[in-house]
This record gives sequence, structure tokens and C-alpha cells, in this order.
Amino acid sequence: MNIKRRFFVIATASFLATVTSCSSPQNNAANTTNSPTATTAANTVATGAKEKIKVGVSPVPAGEILEFVKKNLAPEAGLDIEIVTFNDPVQNNTALKDGQIDANYFQHIPYMEDYGKRKNLKMYAFTPQIHLNPVGIFSKKYKSLAEVPNKALVTIPDDISNAHRALKVLEEAKLIKLKPNTQPASPKDIIENPKNLQIKEIPGAQAIPTLPDVDLAGITGNWVVQSGMKTDKDALALESAQNPLYAVTVTTLAGKENDPRIQKLHKLLRDEKVKQFIREKYQGAVLPIP
Repeated sequence: MNIKRRFFVIATASFLATVTSCSSPQNNAANTTNSPTATTAANTVATGAKEKIKVGVSPVPAGEILEFVKKNLAPEAGLDIEIVTFNDPVQNNTALKDGQIDANYFQHIPYMEDYGKRKNLKMYAFTPQIHLNPVGIFSKKYKSLAEVPNKALVTIPDDISNAHRALKVLEEAKLIKLKPNTQPASPKDIIENPKNLQIKEIPGAQAIPTLPDVDLAGITGNWVVQSGMKTDKDALALESAQNPLYAVTVTTLAGKENDPRIQKLHKLLRDEKVKQFIREKYQGAVLPIP
């Protein structure tokens, strides 16, 4: 099946990549003209000696990480976590806005800020962040970037944040050069392309199914985990966790950041036991933030 046909077949299954994941190392909130609500969600109630909290997640890896916290750390901390899974990030943030959940754990701060501006929703992101779904460059045809031929077809995610990330990894690998200080960068910002790479933006969910049909693909770690590939073995180039610009964190509505349940949730997700769980389970496809 050629790539165009494969794109068509799977287009209806495409969702945005987990964003998946800070414009600065400080706490951030997306801009809005509406006043935020500080009212506790009606469906959040005390359960015995434990405090109940509803948290929206993407299935992998955030859902799996939070499940580890729920079973291993939350009971002793007196927190009763109800995990609500969303495949669509828009639905996750809509549920937060509507008070169906108290917080979510799936997005990075640049995505939150962009979403907040577009949807007129003010949110708050906790820092330090939790984990990075690093963008890697993968290929089913080549074992190294040196083997990549002229005019190779390269796919990258079509959302603004992850497209920028993939392009930066390509730049760090010396395959392209971008205009200096461009944030976020797009293929139009490429000023040097010595191999005349043909760069195509596609929905993140199409990256794995179309990988056999292209020469290279920039893929975020969440899709890599779901595909069964091993980032530490299969990535030809990889984004670093030392600059966690796109690391995923806990987000809530602005005005609710002092809710002790949400603060406790963030603290548990930052626990060293969680970092060790991430290292062991994902083998580089997900990176804990120091």
C-alpha cells in the first residue's frame, strides 16, 4: 500500500499526539478574558478519610503512570484517584472546563497555552513537570542517518508544537538548518536542506502505520510506546529531557492551583518511585523529568 492510500485509510483514526507536553521553567497559565472558577467540582467528594479527585489522562503513558500512583502511592497519602481516560485532548480539556474532572495529566505547557488562547480558557500548569514523550527519528529502511539518500521522504507531526520538536531533532542531527530563534518552527523555516529532504506533515497517529512507506519519521514517545518499538534501540536521533520545554504535567483551571488535592497529586507524580517506574517500563520512550 502506497503512503497516500495508507494516509487515507487511517485518517479517521488520527488524533493529536500526546502533547502532547513549557515555554519557561515557571508555572504558566493560558490567557483568557473570562474569570476562572475556583469552585470544587461537584462530583468530587470526600471518601472516608481519603480525598477523592478525578483526573483526565491520555491512555499511554500518562494513564499507566497515574495507575501506578493510584495503586502504590495514593492510598498512603490519603488520596482516592479516579482516572478518566480520553483519547482526544480536546475532550480532556473540555471536561476540565465543564468541571467533570478536577485536573488533567496529558499535555505540555505550549499546547496548554495555545489551546487556552484558541478556546478562551485559562488554565494553570504545575512545574516541575512529570515526564517527556521525546520525539525521535525512526526508519524501517535505514540503520543510521548517514544512509539516508537525497530527496528522502520524511514525515513529522502536523500540530505546531510537535512539528517544531521534530524539526529541531532533524536540525540537531545536521540534516537541516532552521532560521535562528524561530519558535515554533515549521518546514517553511528551513534555510538549509543539503539532502533536499521532502518533509510532509501528517497527524501523529499516522506516523507508525506509514513508517514502512517513508524514509524517516519524527514520532513522539507515546506513539512509540503503543507501537511496541524500543526508543533506546530504534531511534536514529532523539530529543533530550535536559530541556523539558515539552514535558507533560498536571493541569487544572486557573484559580484551582491551590487545591490541596491537586497539589498532592502533582507531588506524588514527582516521587522518585514514579521516576524509577518510568525508566524501567518505557526504556527511553518516556523520560522522567529530573
